[in-house]
Amino acid sequence: MKTSTPSSPTRRAAIVGSIGAAVLGTAGVAGTLRAPQASADARPGGAVAASAPGAPGAPGAPAAADDTSFTLFEGRQSEEFECFRIPSLVTTPAGTTIAFVEGRRPFAGVDFCYDDGSIDIVMKRSSNGGTDWDPQEVILTGNPWGGTAQATRGNPVPIVLTHGKNAGRIVLLTTWNQAGTREKRIPFVMHSDDDGKTWSEASSLEDQLKGDDIAPVDGWYGTGPQHGIQMVHGEHAGRLAAGVYYEGRKGAIIVSDDDGVTWTQGQGISGPESVAHFGEVGVEETADGSLIAIGRLRDDGEKSTSRSRAVARSTDGGETFETATFEIVKDLETTPGVHGALINRDQHGGDPGDRLLYSAPTDPEERKHMAVFASEDAGHSWAKAFDVPSERAGYSDMTMLDDAVLGLLHEAGDEDGDAKDRIDWRRITLA
Repeated sequence: MKTSTPSSPTRRAAIVGSIGAAVLGTAGVAGTLRAPQASADARPGGAVAASAPGAPGAPGAPAAADDTSFTLFEGRQSEEFECFRIPSLVTTPAGTTIAFVEGRRPFAGVDFCYDDGSIDIVMKRSSNGGTDWDPQEVILTGNPWGGTAQATRGNPVPIVLTHGKNAGRIVLLTTWNQAGTREKRIPFVMHSDDDGKTWSEASSLEDQLKGDDIAPVDGWYGTGPQHGIQMVHGEHAGRLAAGVYYEGRKGAIIVSDDDGVTWTQGQGISGPESVAHFGEVGVEETADGSLIAIGRLRDDGEKSTSRSRAVARSTDGGETFETATFEIVKDLETTPGVHGALINRDQHGGDPGDRLLYSAPTDPEERKHMAVFASEDAGHSWAKAFDVPSERAGYSDMTMLDDAVLGLLHEAGDEDGDAKDRIDWRRITLA
């Protein structure tokens, strides 16, 4: 396996130059345009004033006249939810863009935006590339077995089927745990066959994905969090794949060969031995039909931006990895201990190549300063492509709206606030 090593200045400049971008708008500062919840079905803002294009060292980045930025979910404008977190994002073959988030209610006796409180899966749809959005909908709530117990429905991982007999289907993986405890966390699956207008009941995947030699029955289990994929190349074309992480600092790829009805888990391997915390795995396919999986890291001691991500690769459709553990990616210099999103830039054309993008905040200490990194060689080397104007910034996800326009959804906040204050949407035209 070819491992990731820091790129030379020449290589880094070539990557940045090939994906130069201009970003219009400034998310998370006074100029942000916000969408009042009561009028979420109207366009929440137009294009805003241009900021400095591109990244340092990327001269001549093209202008992007149609780029927009505004807040899509905000707790302060919600009567039901205290905050919104954990965004995920897909675009369907019909051209519908769908944003999924966790809607978190206040939970007695705990801090703001509690991870294990009363949480629903909330969705918004756009039929015109994220210019206008329908009102938000709650699509998953409560205890799956009935009763009054509060529930955490979290970690939304949508997967769009682009080919096969169920092309257009959206499969949504999530997790459940009883609010206030992590003693057991169970994965669930549901789907939509009408572009996200209606959804099936969510079904438990506990028997398929937990127990025996797969993952422990009890304790933490997380899907994603970010979109999953349908494979295009090789003998596993048509297979659905998504990242998971669970007790023991382990990450794996789960797969389905029947369009999301049943699932199996591939080999689970640990994060790097030298790093204390590992999890939150995203997966993408590359041009040779391999899968690349990237998770987040955090040291207990001194934080380091060059020790914030770890990668593993599979050449057999997610069934095994080529290495015994996930390995540190030194040239993804991002904020430790926070999720980042991985996408194949060529996905909109239906034939993934080797051009990958990765979004994550970049401050060494705090969740601040979102950026997008680029790789032209299937993730073997990375360089920062451009900064995304922002102050506080956390979890994110991306989708290609067409061949040249990137949709980015990320947690955000003002400098004197918190990255959990809102979720911002933006369109970014890529070179």
